Parts: sequence; structure tokens; C-alpha cells
Amino acid sequence: MKTTKHPRRKQTEKHSLPLIAVFLVFCALCAGILRGLPPAEEAKQLYSEATRILRSASGAATDPKVYAKAVLKLERAQKLIEEAAKTDPKGVERLQEEINAALFWARKFSTLPMIREIEKSHSKTDPDNTEPREEPDTEPDKEPPAPDSEKAEELFRRAEAFERSHENDQYAVAMRWFQVADQTAGTDWSLRAMSRAREAQARYKAEQEAKEKDAPPQSEDEVLIAEGNKLFGRKKYNEALAKFRGAQKIKNTTLVQQRIGHTYLEMGYDLRDQYAKQYLPLLKRFNKARRRGDQRRLAYLRRQAQAMVIRLRPLEQKIISHYKNAEEAFRRGLALADGRDLDCEAHLAILQFQRKQRKTARRQLKGVLKKYTPGNDEERTVYEYCKSLLKFLRG
Repeated sequence: MKTTKHPRRKQTEKHSLPLIAVFLVFCALCAGILRGLPPAEEAKQLYSEATRILRSASGAATDPKVYAKAVLKLERAQKLIEEAAKTDPKGVERLQEEINAALFWARKFSTLPMIREIEKSHSKTDPDNTEPREEPDTEPDKEPPAPDSEKAEELFRRAEAFERSHENDQYAVAMRWFQVADQTAGTDWSLRAMSRAREAQARYKAEQEAKEKDAPPQSEDEVLIAEGNKLFGRKKYNEALAKFRGAQKIKNTTLVQQRIGHTYLEMGYDLRDQYAKQYLPLLKRFNKARRRGDQRRLAYLRRQAQAMVIRLRPLEQKIISHYKNAEEAFRRGLALADGRDLDCEAHLAILQFQRKQRKTARRQLKGVLKKYTPGNDEERTVYEYCKSLLKFLRG
């Protein structure tokens, strides 16, 4: 019996291979187009994806897997933006600064074993992607030495400029300040940078909460705290303090005492700036004369310095007073929290460092790191700063 031929079926089979080939070519072209993005554009896309991951984890306890995913994307973005910077350094300067700050942040909270696990999964799904990725440096001994005061101030001022240019992205601002806090560890500018990081995080958190439609109405003390925070952000510290004191009269809480403590710290920092602006120029002239071996000039400048120290003593006393008030507020906040509040306890240790009580600071910092596990980005910032400060103290 003869088999019946089916010409239509044969024709379909004849054209099926070319259709598959066309589809494969199309996919290859799409992959080529995606991989062919200009380096700066691809870096921007990767940065956006990575920060979306980080933002989603900002209010929760650390998940190393989440941060490791962000690290991988940001490492690739960093390489691309460095490539773009070779031809257009000014054009990509802002994006490069954003990527570097985000990568620094993500690396702090991921772990090397977790990154390696994700690399394995990437190699399974994309065997052609064999490009080695940069791994974070986990060796504490490779930490750069603390910069001198002038270098630290320069880093701080650059972060201030970054903050002004990123008013609509408080999350990026927080990451940038966190980076500076670590880079300037051991200087007065470091604690100020850490404080600015926390304030940016608080603003970001408030923005996110404001977007929630079913947010409960604020109580009277919460309204005063919110008003005080706005004044604090504008550096109107006396007015902010009045708001926080008003909230304290209504309901004395750990949060109120935290805000009072941080306000006094900032007031102390501002006065230290005033002190430094007058004293440091004289100190620079003194050091230059010492390097030259100019004994006559040294004697003259030494007399000037002694006179200036006497003249600035009232200012020094005000600084000490602000620090004492800050310490008192943090102690009260810790007591109201039944002896368990990361922010208050960490700043009590940090204030010991400010007072040059290094042994006490080292002991208290170790206690903070042993006692607490950070639960969100604000707590992670304080916790990691304590780690950086302890490294500086060789703890």
C-alpha cells in the first residue's frame, strides 16, 4: 500500500528552519543592542537597578543576599563609568560619585561568600558572561589611615556640594555622607558626616511614610518633632531645640531625647568650626616656622597662640557645655528605653572619643557592637560608624 504524500506539510517543514533562524538572529541582535549601550548609559541603568534593590531593604534587617546582588551590579557600573570617564570626565562626574557611594554602602553590608554564591548562579544562567568581578576588600588592615583635618574638611565640603545637587534624592545623599564618615574616621568631620547621613535617612523615611495613603494622624508631640526636624535641617538649632523641648513636655520619649542630643552635638560642632577658623591659620604658620627652624618666628607665634587660647576660652567652654548636654540627653534616652537603644548608647561611646577618653571609648564601642544587631539603614549607619571608629582606635 502506497503512502499518501502531504505537500502542504512538507512545505511547512521546509520553511520552519528559516523562521527559527530568523528568530535566533533577532535575539542575537537584541542582545547585541543591549550590550552595545554606551558605557555611561549602561552604568546608569545598572545603578538604578542596584539602588532599587537597596531602597527596598532600607527599613529591614540586613539580608546579605540582597546587598550582594546590588554589589555585583554596582561593580559592573563602576567599571563602565570609569571607561566613560576616560573620554568625558566632567559629563559623568556626578553619576560616578553616585555609583562609588552606593557601592561603598552595599559592600559594607554584604559578605564575600554570598557574592561568590551569586556569581555561581550567574555563571549557570549566563555561561558566556565570564568577566571577573571585583571583590570587596574585607581585610581591616588595609583601611586607609585617617586623613588630616584639611583633607577631611575637603571631603566633607565635597559631600555638602553633592547634597545640594541631590535635594530630591535623600537616599543617595545618605549613602554619600556614610562614605565620607568612613573616609574621615578619627577626625571631627567624621562624626558630623555620620550625623548628616542619619538625617538624610530620616528625611527619606519621612518621604516614604508620607506617600502611604493610610498614614495615621500625628499626635501633638509628633507634630512638634517633625517641625523641629525641619528647623534642624535648616541649621536653626535653637529653634529646633525649642520644638523638641516642647515635645518633651507633652511626652518624654527616647526619640525626643535623641533629637535633643543630636541638636546639642550640632551646636557644639558649629562652635568648633568657629574656633578652628580662628586658631588653625595660626597653627599653620607655626608649623611652617618650625619646619624652617625659625626660632624667633616660633617664639612670636607661640605668644600669639597663648593669647588666642585665652581669648577663645569662653567659646571652648560653650562647646564643652553643648557636649555635656548632648551626653545627658542620650543617657536619658537610654534610660527611657530600659537600657537598650543603639543610637543613644553608640553616641555615648562616641562622645568619650570626642573627649579624648580613648580607653573608655574603645571599651564602650566594643560593648555596642556586641550588644546590638542593626534593624534598618539608620541603625546600620551608626553601627558601621562604631566599627570604623573602633578600627581607628585599634580596638
